[in-house]
Amino acid sequence: MKPVRTIMSEIKKKRRRIFVLIIGVLAVAGFLFFFTGSQSIPILLHSRGEVRQLKEKIRQAGKAIDSLTIEIQRLKTDTVYIEKIAREKLGMARKNEKVYKFIEQETKAP
Repeated sequence: MKPVRTIMSEIKKKRRRIFVLIIGVLAVAGFLFFFTGSQSIPILLHSRGEVRQLKEKIRQAGKAIDSLTIEIQRLKTDTVYIEKIAREKLGMARKNEKVYKFIEQETKAP
């Protein structure tokens, strides 16, 4: 029969081995969980970047909508603005008014 100390020592060694084995299995499982699969850390970080970009696009689209809404309102109500647009963009003129267009000549480099 083995002495009690030897038996206790063997039990401690087995417990330590089991503990190390459990820690190793948990470490491998954690690595696989965090760095592979559809919910891995790299994929989540990439998704956060995409969300940031989409939020910025939404913000820019909101600004464009606000600007166009103001433009529409001015075109509906502001006759001076309508005349300005007609003159500048459409080249229109009032009756008996002459429109002069200046064409810049290309200058040759020396």
